[in-house]
Order: sequence, then structure tokens, then C-alpha cells
Amino acid sequence: MKRLKSILAILLAAILLCSAAASAEAAPVIIGDADTDGEVTVFDATAIQRYIVFLPVSVFDEEAADADADNSVSILDATEIQRHLAGLSANNMIGRTKSEPPTEEWLNRNTAKKMEGIYTGDLEILEIHDDYFIAQPYVPLPYVIKIHGSISEHWCIGDHVYCVCENVWYDEAPGIYPYHCEGDLVSIEESTFVPDPNVAYKPVIYLYPEEETQVDVSLELNGELLISEPLYNDGWTVKAAPDGTLTDADGKTYDYLFWEAKLNADYDLSRGFCVKGADTEAFLNDALKQLGLNRHEADDFIEFWLPIMEKNPYSVISFQTDAYTDAAGLNISPQPDSVIRVFMTWYASDSAVDIPAQELTAPDRSGFTVVEWGGSMVQK
Repeated sequence: MKRLKSILAILLAAILLCSAAASAEAAPVIIGDADTDGEVTVFDATAIQRYIVFLPVSVFDEEAADADADNSVSILDATEIQRHLAGLSANNMIGRTKSEPPTEEWLNRNTAKKMEGIYTGDLEILEIHDDYFIAQPYVPLPYVIKIHGSISEHWCIGDHVYCVCENVWYDEAPGIYPYHCEGDLVSIEESTFVPDPNVAYKPVIYLYPEEETQVDVSLELNGELLISEPLYNDGWTVKAAPDGTLTDADGKTYDYLFWEAKLNADYDLSRGFCVKGADTEAFLNDALKQLGLNRHEADDFIEFWLPIMEKNPYSVISFQTDAYTDAAGLNISPQPDSVIRVFMTWYASDSAVDIPAQELTAPDRSGFTVVEWGGSMVQK
């Protein structure tokens, strides 16, 4: 009888342990809670800082640590948490579980403006809830939109969709575009976005001084500037931190300077690479490393271009040098020690193309480093 009781006690203990483990596995992910202690504190920022430089961290949740929702863990996540704790962040996801709806107002209708007519846009879905979803422009622009209306289970986070909305309201923030807007869903379908072959898409400029420095940046374009963030105003002046965080005169922070333009450039496609659609991600990872981009910069590049290119049977890719820099001059003061400018041109092909291989190199990253990447789909 004693033996039976002992066996039952052991079985009961095992059941309780399994139940506890299951409960732990089912615990919701709290955005920003990198150390999984149930709250967002400065210790989460510290854990991220240790993690990215390969120092030991007792408990670490990569999904929770991705505070800025860019699908990677970097110093920018630690910065976002610090800004959240200081009451400076506009990221209303930090401190919430992924499935939890926002508790604060998305925008203030007393100060918001109503858009005339309807809103249409190619969007990437960021969150899906029972009666609304949140999305951002597929060509990254500095705003997000909350769209009221339920969508079918066919759609998933990360899908690229074309939406039509009505009754759209937006807040007024510095720059060309609002940072929050919301509206009512009229229709949703798969995005068929195709890049304009004359546009240099999303050139972004990262600044990494050795100490906090005021930096002036200007462009000399053979073409027409279309959009910028922060607002260009004949140039940008920002305070740059060694981790890449940029702060403008109004105190707003950015990961990079963003611009797009129609360029009058005569691109050189005599050398390059022919890449199968299914091999695009592996190719870009390798090529961008050779060209000098770090992991975070390469992830940003791939996040933008991969969904467009991986569907092609083949992509013929050529990274530009003088043809691009002659059309898009870059002036920076104080003068950087290292400048890396990566600009990819490509076109889709139904069959393999024989093209001489291009040699990829990069300068050493030392001292005050400036990195830029962008690209353009060209006609062939």
C-alpha cells in the first residue's frame, strides 16, 4: 500500500510539473519583456544590449525583445524600450501582449483631420484582431493605419495587401505623412504592387559617429526628390548617436534618413548575377555581407526587396557604383571616415541569363561610418 501511495505521489508530481511547463509555454509574449519577468523595465534593455554582443543572459526571449517589430533584435530595440520608459516612445505595442488590443486611443478625433474621398494603398499587415487590423505601407513610409473591419482567416501577419478604406482620419505630425490614421475597410485583396523603374526606392542613410555628433546631410540629385523623412528642407541636420539613433530639432528620433527620387541615371548592367527566385534570400545575405552591410542593415534591405523579387523565375541583379553616385551625390559634414553606398538594380526574367559575374567589395568600417542602401527595378 505504501508503495502504491509513493507511485501515485510521483505520478501526481509529474502531472503538476507537466501542467506548470504547459502553462509556461502558453504564457503570452509581452512586447519588450526580454527577460520574461512579466514587466518591461530597464533590465530588459540591458538584456538586449548583452545579447547582441554575445554576453551571457540567464533568460532571453527573442520574440519579446523585438520591441520595434522589425523581426530582428538590435540596439534599436533597447533604445525603443528606454524611450518607452521615459515616456518618449510612440510605440503603443510595448508592454502589451501580441494579441491584446490597444488600451489607449489610436488618435485623437478632436485634433485629427478627416481625409477627403477614399484611401487606397498597398500595405503589409502588422497585427490582426477580431474587428480590426493594423498595417503599414508596403513601400515603407512613416505611418501606420488601423483599419476597422474583420478579415478572413486567409490573411496573415506579413501579407501584402491592397486595401480600400473610407471614413479615414489622420493625425497631424511633423513631416509629409501622418504617423497614425484609421478608417473603415471597404475591400481587401492581394497586392499587385510593381516598382516604378525610374524611381530609386528607399535609399536610407545610417549615421554611426564615434561620439554623439551634430551631422548635416544633403543630396545632389540628377532628378526629382519625391519623399523624405524627416522632411528634407534642403538638407537634414540631426544629432547622431554611436548606436545609429538620429534625433531631429523637434526631439523626434529615427533609425535612418529616408528618401526616394526619380533619378536620371544611366545604370551599368554589363556585370552582375542571375539569381533564381527561390535563391534570392540566400544570395542577398551573402552579397550584402560582401558589400559591407551589418546584420541589421542587411535585414532592413532584405525585408523590403525579398517579397518583390522572390516571386520572379529569375532576377538579374547588378550593384551600381559610379552610375548611381553620379546621379545621387551625398554631402556629409563632418566628413565621415568610412562611406558604404549599396544600390541594387535588377530586372525580372523568365529564363536564366548569362552575365559576367560582378566583383563585390567594401571599404573597412572604421571611425565615423555612413551606410546607405537603396535600389531600383530597371527595364530591360
